[in-house]
Amino acid sequence: MNVGILGCGTMGRLHAEMAEKCGLKVVQCSDVNSQSGKDLAKNFKAKFVKNWEDVVANKEVDIVAIATPTPLHFPMLDMAIKKGKYIFCEKPLCRTVEECKKVIQKAEKAKIKLFVGHVVRYFHEFEAIHEQIKSGKIGEVGFIKMYRGGMPPQGKNSWFRDFSKSGGVTFDCMIHDIDWLRYIFGEVKTVYCQNLIEKNCAPLDYSQVTVRMKNGVLALVIGTWAHPSGFRVKVEVCGSDGLMYYDNMETPLEVQLREQSKVSGTIVPESPVIKSPYQKEWEDFISWIKDGKEPRVSMYDALKAVEIVSACLRSAKIKQPVNL
Repeated sequence: MNVGILGCGTMGRLHAEMAEKCGLKVVQCSDVNSQSGKDLAKNFKAKFVKNWEDVVANKEVDIVAIATPTPLHFPMLDMAIKKGKYIFCEKPLCRTVEECKKVIQKAEKAKIKLFVGHVVRYFHEFEAIHEQIKSGKIGEVGFIKMYRGGMPPQGKNSWFRDFSKSGGVTFDCMIHDIDWLRYIFGEVKTVYCQNLIEKNCAPLDYSQVTVRMKNGVLALVIGTWAHPSGFRVKVEVCGSDGLMYYDNMETPLEVQLREQSKVSGTIVPESPVIKSPYQKEWEDFISWIKDGKEPRVSMYDALKAVEIVSACLRSAKIKQPVNL
């Protein structure tokens, strides 16, 4: 199958690489930055096309991969659905809940397979944490603390700095953790968010969300675009029988049981893994296309993620908890 890449920045390049590793051929790409588009096209022996509409309309393109700024997702998804393409779309699905619902309705009606890149579900460390929770290793989980972020988005004219477009760190970055929490623990009952989005301090942003799940589990999710350097992910899961802790800057996943005085063994490697989680999500997508096997992420999961982070932004604005 042939792939057309829309958006040739960091994520577009990554998805082009993953598609190629999965045996697909990148044939066309498009970006408003002509140089970025031409560079990617050269690297993958593809053709650079100035207008993204021409890529979507090309009958030789089977899969459209959308890796553009979030506000462009809706018109691109709309056209790709009309043209009957398979679609891989970076998260978030769309910028608003209403756009997400319209896209899903159209995709369902046209019987289009639309996959959304909520990649944290495929990260080895998070898979290991999930398995440990399911096995009851630390007993009944009551509290989770998650931390994600680092340097603010780079580039003087970066679209991320326009919070009306990106939604800031809450909408664009923390959506990963929100989606994973719902994936593991079920539906969200209430969110209470505090952030910097109204303080006009872009590109810096910092957000803290208290999440109450419907099953009673409580989570604290922190996102930052305020670090002077680097990027950090931390997860702490507290259960009745012990604690799980992961920090990408310090250590592999650790499990500490209350009845034991020493740390349990390593669960996952600290260093780069053989198969990228981004490749795993592409393999899941392709398996859905070829074999009909339902993927780990559905369109409805992507919608729920946008609903929850939208509620977080509303909570920060009104300075009150928001029920879902």
